Amino acid sequence: MDIQLEKYKLMEWLINLKDESIISKLKHIKNGLSASSDWADDVSETEKLLVEAGLKDIEEGKTFTHEQVMKEINEAYGL
Repeated sequence: MDIQLEKYKLMEWLINLKDESIISKLKHIKNGLSASSDWADDVSETEKLLVEAGLKDIEEGKTFTHEQVMKEINEAYGL
């Protein structure tokens, strides 16, 4: 992994970010969590349910490759 490239991509994403909740979470991370705090404590119940649903989909093989998704997008939008 090219760490410099990854950092550049993150900076570019952050510059264009409009979601205040994500910005707030990033500020929380930047300011440092106490040793007794766990980032999972800050995840909403909805987010936890979505993660669990995603993990279940993976276990059941209900996934798509990047190529499959791109093919579907190209067909749907005539690209």
